[in-house]
Amino acid sequence: MSIPIDYETLRVIWWGLLGILLIGFAVFDGFDLGTAILMPFVGRTDTERRILINSVGPVWEGNQVWFILGGGASFAAWPPLYAASFSGFYIAMFVVLIALILRPVAFKFRGKVDNSTWRTMWDWALFVGGFVPSLIFGVAFGNLLLGVPFHFDGELRALYTGSFFGLLNPFAILCGLVSVAMLTAHGAVYVYMKTGETIAQRARSAGIVASLVTFGLFAVGGVLIFSWVDGYAIRDRSITRARPILCARLSTSRQARGSPITACSRGR
Repeated sequence: MSIPIDYETLRVIWWGLLGILLIGFAVFDGFDLGTAILMPFVGRTDTERRILINSVGPVWEGNQVWFILGGGASFAAWPPLYAASFSGFYIAMFVVLIALILRPVAFKFRGKVDNSTWRTMWDWALFVGGFVPSLIFGVAFGNLLLGVPFHFDGELRALYTGSFFGLLNPFAILCGLVSVAMLTAHGAVYVYMKTGETIAQRARSAGIVASLVTFGLFAVGGVLIFSWVDGYAIRDRSITRARPILCARLSTSRQARGSPITACSRGR
């Protein structure tokens, strides 16, 4: 049975779907993360912090579905990419999951004990649950721009050869700070729209500062990309050891589709 859409077109469609899902996660869950980051600073009293929690309470859980769908889409379309990224970035993913788990736990347990110390502890847990994912997601995209160290073994399996702390390079941290500042501004706009005058004015001031920081850091990142970041390149020539296997598989695949075999005759 032939596929009605060629592989190149299907690949572009899947990249587009994955992009839509990740953008949806940033837009719809971004204000949740930003509101959590602002909570210890915009909410001065227990009542004000309860108002902030109630503003995101009806929507925060559903907004995380975008992230789940993004992971599912990467697994469905590119299983090797999913395997290499989730195994290579295991510690980073684990830290993100722990931070995301803190949010529902804090929402549930914050009001269980009528004690200011108890509630303040969970307020800071919500802050961590918003700050850490925002930072690590930005660091991840920064490393995607730089490129991450991996290689193919004899079976063409992509293996990550770096470390968690190797991901924390200056440019990636800059991208992480851009992400934090951007989502903080996003959350400030949401809080300004959803709360009363006192909290809204504080959110407005925080949003202005966060927006200026976002534009400034983004400009610095643009200068670094233009002057310091190299383009993509295969730096390790040992990848050519896997070329005979790759050619054999390409030949078999193209023969099955009735396509001419040209990939293995070039670029020796």
